[in-house]
Amino acid sequence: MRIAYFHCFAGISGDMTLGALVDAGLDWEQLQTDLAKLPLTGYQLQREKVIKKGITGTQVHVLIEEGHVHRHLRDVREIINSSTLPEVVKEKSIRIFTRLAEAEAKIHQTSIDRIHFHEVGALDAILDIVGSVIGLWRLGIEEVYASPVHTGTGFTECAHGIMPVPAPATLELLQGVPIYSRDIEKELVTPTGAAILTAYCKNFGNMPLMRVDNTGYGAGEHDLVIPNLLRLTIGEKLDQVGSDGHIRYGGKGDVHQGEALMMEANIDDMNPEFYDYLINKFLKAGAMDVFLRKIQMKKNRPAIVLSLLIHTHQLETFYQQIFAETTSIGVRVYPVTKYMLPYEIRTVQTKLGQAKVKVARYQDSLRNVAPEYEDCRKLAEEQQIPLKEVYDIVKYEAYQQLEQKVHS
Repeated sequence: MRIAYFHCFAGISGDMTLGALVDAGLDWEQLQTDLAKLPLTGYQLQREKVIKKGITGTQVHVLIEEGHVHRHLRDVREIINSSTLPEVVKEKSIRIFTRLAEAEAKIHQTSIDRIHFHEVGALDAILDIVGSVIGLWRLGIEEVYASPVHTGTGFTECAHGIMPVPAPATLELLQGVPIYSRDIEKELVTPTGAAILTAYCKNFGNMPLMRVDNTGYGAGEHDLVIPNLLRLTIGEKLDQVGSDGHIRYGGKGDVHQGEALMMEANIDDMNPEFYDYLINKFLKAGAMDVFLRKIQMKKNRPAIVLSLLIHTHQLETFYQQIFAETTSIGVRVYPVTKYMLPYEIRTVQTKLGQAKVKVARYQDSLRNVAPEYEDCRKLAEEQQIPLKEVYDIVKYEAYQQLEQKVHS
């Protein structure tokens, strides 16, 4: 599994992220070609090699002709959606801007649709965010990890006036993230950098066991008493070192390990019709899994345990949603370790039509083939045959085609 680790010893910003990706191997010409798919004009992209305290990095500059433009979230969505970029890039970019809007809306006590993007609505911020999403996609990054984040201290001037560091929106985005300050009186983390990092990062802490393939440094604008750089390390995730001293790679067929949080709420007084709505809402908001369990509470009252599996930095987002959307007045949260078989989604051709299947492997052996429900349901309705027969046909064809590929 190809992963990236951001070492945020001097914070993170949008341009530092983009610079680190370019320094780590993102093709500069390809990046410019991709960004040209956005319906934007009046800008130039430049890169240069700079030295910060003896370490060379890449600094990316976005030179713009427009003045100070305020955009709403809907304006940014329209720009991204009207591009010819891949859907996965569009979706992730819009998700990052939505997180920014949610943070600003909370700080200013308004709705996300009424928020005026100031600095983060400018062309350079749009290009930094979309460019960073493109970079992680182009480099084939499957998981992102990061160190605790150095925020800096003091005050900074922005469109709203003089703000403490970290700026309120930045601190809102960093909820649940380990942060620290070493008395450097500069804004080391921008809202753009915080939004990108927390939209991707699976866990904050020490670097996972990995085989390093590339390292890049993205340079910040200022010269500090420390190297003003964002270090990006890219490589292959490793699972463990065996008793024989050999490293087992976290590639195809090996069990993947990850850290997460389990959030639970006991609910005994809510309309059960709400659960379908809640499950879909929480999954769309980024929960890894949502499920229900029946329990008996005091006085033998029947109840439901609502359980959400989430990333560590999503803690505040989801307990706020639970309190807003359910009748619960308390939640439990505890860390969990996940062990997962890697899987891929394959499309198989059957006599009924095409259907997707989820294929899981372990140590080069095929362990599970699961037809996708929606595809099978559609075929069952079209062919007017029982759903269970569709499952059997799709599963049989999947095994046949997978085995044929192994032997060919």
